[in-house]
Amino acid sequence: MHELPFNRGARLACAIVMWGTLMACQPTAPAAPAPGASAATDQPTGAQKNDRSEQAHLFKLNPSPRRVFEVTFEIHDAPGPLMAVRGSAGYSAPQAPNCTFVTNAWAGTWGTPFKGLSLPVTPAGPNRFVMTVALDAMLDEDYYGKGVCRWEMGGAGAGFAAGTSEEDTRYGMSLDAKEFVDGASYRQYFWKGDYPRLPGPGGNSAAGDRSPEGFGPTHRNNLFSITAKVKAKP
Repeated sequence: MHELPFNRGARLACAIVMWGTLMACQPTAPAAPAPGASAATDQPTGAQKNDRSEQAHLFKLNPSPRRVFEVTFEIHDAPGPLMAVRGSAGYSAPQAPNCTFVTNAWAGTWGTPFKGLSLPVTPAGPNRFVMTVALDAMLDEDYYGKGVCRWEMGGAGAGFAAGTSEEDTRYGMSLDAKEFVDGASYRQYFWKGDYPRLPGPGGNSAAGDRSPEGFGPTHRNNLFSITAKVKAKP
């Protein structure tokens, strides 16, 4: 796994939400302090500044993750070649008195930890790719001198495209944390008409749908799919 810069990681995890249901995209949104907390007593002790940009260096990877899964993505009946362009997972810590930091003391705004990790997506045969995900990739630790801050994974996913151009349509498939069950299999459908890119400037994201019925009648007979098979690693 490769750590992403804090802000970029947040944007990447949120981008995956456009590909499927990953997690809420407000891991560091201003929040009221938890009951019993105060700005005077809940200053982060390890950060140089009380803002989001200074939090990333505090958070550590778990050196011995135990809840590790291998996800095999397989592309079926695509309109052309697709390559893996990115994989990522998003982790956050629930709001609690021991796991908040001040983002703006004057305004009284607070945030909770978030970390985005970039995950390698490796070719494993024709139209097959493998990604390894650890649900406990982040280290539970006392980051603010107020007690252990416990992480939760919101979800993880991978994106595929015809090439590396930002204008190429990104076909993404993501899984919620609860979907990481040994032996589970999921399928996402996409409209072939988006390949390899749509007219006009800027990038394109195709979230797809878990069912062909999620598309209109004129699109339903022109679909391809990506399956994700989950396997627990010993």
